[in-house]
Amino acid sequence: MRSKLLFLTFALIFSAASMLLAQTANVSATGPTTDNSTMPDDPVDDKAEDEIKPPVNYVLLEPSSQPEDTPPSFTLDFIGASEKDKFNVTGDENWYLDVDINKPGWLYICEYFPAGDGFQGKWIAYKWQLMQSGIWKLGPFTAGNSELEGQHVYKIWFYSDGQWAAEDPSSPQNSLIYWTYSKGKPTEPPAEQIPPEPLPTPSKEASFSDKAHEFITRPVVLVLGSLVLVIIVMLGLYIYWLYARRWSKQHAASANEVEAQELSVALPSDVASAKIALPNGLEIQLAGNSRVVGRADLVRALSLDELGLISRQHFEVKSEDEQFYINDMDSANGTKLNGEDITGKGPVSLNDDDIIEPAGAIRLKFLLL
Repeated sequence: MRSKLLFLTFALIFSAASMLLAQTANVSATGPTTDNSTMPDDPVDDKAEDEIKPPVNYVLLEPSSQPEDTPPSFTLDFIGASEKDKFNVTGDENWYLDVDINKPGWLYICEYFPAGDGFQGKWIAYKWQLMQSGIWKLGPFTAGNSELEGQHVYKIWFYSDGQWAAEDPSSPQNSLIYWTYSKGKPTEPPAEQIPPEPLPTPSKEASFSDKAHEFITRPVVLVLGSLVLVIIVMLGLYIYWLYARRWSKQHAASANEVEAQELSVALPSDVASAKIALPNGLEIQLAGNSRVVGRADLVRALSLDELGLISRQHFEVKSEDEQFYINDMDSANGTKLNGEDITGKGPVSLNDDDIIEPAGAIRLKFLLL
């Protein structure tokens, strides 16, 4: 029982800690297509529900290759299946995106499809908060059955320290990644790169996992979760203390009972000249000049309530010149001999078959041998 209680206590503590530390590594949705031309919103708290995370795995590879004490900056790399022609994707080949950010911040990624098909694009990541600077690897991306052939464009924005990352004046399109997709055969890259259509707005719908992650990582939830964890630990320790205290009391009571039984062991019968018979068949052997009878001698003949009436040293039986006498030892509830109260009368003669009643709780018979 004790081991089960300890296991339950640590299980509660572990569950509470797991709830606070749970994180999700994958998301499963992107924003729908749109033709709205508004610019990305600043990642402010009152619009946090607009967040969209990549629909693939994302891992932090290594520290940023850029200085962290400069304004917000980022670099991009498209990793295709072929090292020689990494910007072409054919059939079911996978591809990855590497994004190097020099500060923690928010990432926006929009995918544009081939021009002229009436479909302007969709968000892959919108207001996606990266809590650490470094090189992040996104992927693998895999073409679906509905993937359109031709040129695709990824346009990426990065926001940190209250400002958007500035583009390099010598490379005005450094936030664009162009790649080409063909279903069955390699496709030649286009003669010229086609700029993307106007920026779409994010979907207002967020997946359940996104909302759960956002809720768990809020400061107020982390504080309350820590308080709950502390309460669970304290409750577990209190339950353990109660159980240990009860076990100690039971162990002490058992030890006392064993001791009482040992004290009630009679003297050897071969030296006894008289005895006291108990109603349950047990006997108290009397030998020598004096024998004190008390609670320990009657522990196996009385209930707990009755035993509480008997004093620890209730009465004494002693012999002088082959005559036995009984004397009440100033017991709390007195002693009767053959129905007469002998409390405070000093030694009284005992004869064969006399009835002794300590506290009126039990009838004992005195027998000469």
